[in-house]
Amino acid sequence: MSIVISTVVKADAAIATGAETLGVVHVPTIANPFPGAPDFTVFGLAFDAWWKKLFAAVWALGLIVAAFYLVVGVLAMAKADGNNPRAHQEGKEKATGAGIGFIALAGLGVIIGAILTLAG
Repeated sequence: MSIVISTVVKADAAIATGAETLGVVHVPTIANPFPGAPDFTVFGLAFDAWWKKLFAAVWALGLIVAAFYLVVGVLAMAKADGNNPRAHQEGKEKATGAGIGFIALAGLGVIIGAILTLAG
């Protein structure tokens, strides 16, 4: 096991050294979750970075709110006792709606990517 790890470490160091001598810098990136999104670099790189950060912040806030409502719905289901089946039903409806919203927000990259691909 240690032979494999030491080989990987040596290979990584060799790649990094070779890349530095060529002037190549490796920057970790993630794949664009929205393929086909418009290129806003015509308004400047600062605007392009700004709208991406704003969109990511709103998206994250939406996920947090949806997760909160999902927890509230599940707690309403758990709080209902056997004497009040309607309270359990209302909690189930809240949890189902919040769960669907959370799943839609989590899959927003795929959904918007598909729409942009079909549109264009």
